[in-house]
Amino acid sequence: MGDLDQRLLAAHAKGDITALVALYAEAADQTSDRDAEKFYLTQAYIYALDCGDDAAPALRARLVRLGAEPASAV
Repeated sequence: MGDLDQRLLAAHAKGDITALVALYAEAADQTSDRDAEKFYLTQAYIYALDCGDDAAPALRARLVRLGAEPASAV
């Protein structure tokens, strides 16, 4: 994930929240570690909510499928 790590760092440095949504989702797709996948998806979801990205519902659905988010909203 070297190149991806560099792109994540650059997006953080720029404050590019939209890019962070996509990059964290990409990181989740690339890892085989379930805990890392949950972490990356959580980050993508938080940033998606922060900027109103249309990907938020799909990211939340993935988190629900992984058991990292409750199926019903409180």
